[in-house]
Formats: sequence, C-alpha cells, structure tokens
Amino acid sequence: MNSSKRSDRAVSITMSDRLGEWRRLVDCCGRRPTRKRVHALRVVTLRLQAELDIHLADLPRASHRAQAILEFSRQGEKLRGALGPVREFDVWISKLQGLRASFAESAAGYVPQTTRECIRQIERLELRLKEKRRRLEKKLVVAIGKRKGDFAAAADEIDLSMDEPAGDAGVDAVSVIRTRFAEVAKDFPAFDAENLHDFRKRIKMVRYLAEIHAADPACGRIAAQMKKLQSAIGEWHDWQALAREALRGHRVKSKDLAELLDSVAAESLESALATCHSITARLIGERTAPAEASHVLGRKLPTRSNQDSSEAAGRKLA
Repeated sequence: MNSSKRSDRAVSITMSDRLGEWRRLVDCCGRRPTRKRVHALRVVTLRLQAELDIHLADLPRASHRAQAILEFSRQGEKLRGALGPVREFDVWISKLQGLRASFAESAAGYVPQTTRECIRQIERLELRLKEKRRRLEKKLVVAIGKRKGDFAAAADEIDLSMDEPAGDAGVDAVSVIRTRFAEVAKDFPAFDAENLHDFRKRIKMVRYLAEIHAADPACGRIAAQMKKLQSAIGEWHDWQALAREALRGHRVKSKDLAELLDSVAAESLESALATCHSITARLIGERTAPAEASHVLGRKLPTRSNQDSSEAAGRKLA
C-alpha cells in the first residue's frame, strides 16, 4: 500500500470514529442534554465540519462525496443553532459559580455589606439562568427529536462516500490553515468591541482544522495560538453578555452586580484586543511596530498578561 492510500485510510478511520461519537452524542442530547454532552456535541460537530470542508476544494460539486459533505454541513449548522443557546447559558452559569466561589474563598472574618449584597445578586441571577436553561433544554430535546432522522441520514451519506477517492491526498495542512486564517484576518483590519465576537466565530473552523492535524508540530502550534486567541475573546464576550443579562428584568436589584460585571468585561476587552493583535500578527507574518499597534487598536495596548476575571472581580469587592 502506498503512502497516499495509507494516509487516506487513516483519515477515513478517524472520520468514522468521529462520526460514531457524533451519533452517540446526538442520541444522548436528544434524551438528556447535560452541560458536558452539549459542549462535546458542539465541538465534535465543528471538528467534523472543518475536517470535511478541507476535502471540498478539489472535489467536483456533483460528486457523491461533495454533496454528502454539503448536506452534513447544512445539518451541522442546524444542530449547532439548536445547541447554541443552551451552551451559552451553561457558560454563564459556570462563570457565576466561579465568581461566587472566589468571593467565598476571599471572605475571611468581616464581609462588607456591598460584598454580601453582590453575592446575593449572583445567587439570584444564577437561579434565574438555571430556570431559563431548563426551558431551553426542553426545546433542544424537541428540536433534536424532529431532525434526528435527517442528522442520521447525513452521517450515513458521509460514511458511504468514504469509498470514493479523497480529493486532498498529500495536502499541505499548514499552508491551508495559514491561508484560511489570513483570508479571515484580512476582513478585520482593526479589532474593536463591535467585531471581536464575529472574528472569534469566523476562526473557529480554522482552529479545529489545526487541531485535527495537530500531529504535525506546526499545526499543533497554530492550534494552541488560536485556542488562546479564542479564549481571550470568549472571556470578554461572556462577561459582557452576563452584565447585560444581570440587568434584564431586574434593573434595580442587580445593579451592583451588573456594574461589577461591566468592569470585569472592560478589563477582559483590553486583554482580548492585545491578544488578537499579537497572535494575528504572528500567524500572518506581520511585524507591526508598537506605535503602529496602538494606532491599529485605537488605544494603548495593555502590557499585563491575561488575568483570571473571577479573581479580578473578587479584588474589586474586597
């Protein structure tokens, strides 16, 4: 067996294993979508989409494999759309629990009234989010039940199409990943609070593609950098969304908490902007001078390293 056939067979085995895990998680989430299951299904769906997408480049669109990939991608988008709201609430609840725990750890002896009140506001918001999450969970179960047949059929077609020769044998994964990242980055000449979240969503597929090929050290390094990039943006976006949620319907009762979350979000934004600039410049080979960097971001770049936002919030109420 030549190297190309061995490579294609390895991809097929990996794809088959991933599809098996995807089917299992679809079934599990269709019965009881726990936090871990929802997160795992979103991740494996994106990884499958990223892995399949790279096969499309050299395939005739009329071929069985190309049509199977396109259909799976459509079904994957519908599934991710259904999972997204539940996952968002899971992240918010987890962050609030971490914030509350950080206060409990730092509380020694006398606890200021403002701190006690903020803890109570965290608990109220957490309960409200959990109730909303339960309602969304029920909707998710119904949504998966309605489309379960379509999801299974799309996965089956991918399995069947594996008998066709792959269109990307010998592809240079590093080159493809860098090119795709550069194509996204060129649409974001400057980063700000208005476009960071969109940038994070656009590069998610590229990150998973790098992780799939992480056995290549160069791809592994790119994957690590992109994970750091996405984590920094996600940290800011989650705190910002939580601050807005804290005020929704409870503008007086949760005002202190909303102000605290706004402050944490502002710190996270500065860190995310600095991380976006430095990592993007590194990945696309730019060498921007510090003075130019300040101009691009429209603000002075923070020099401190990323800090845990829960700890920062704890210090603000100490």
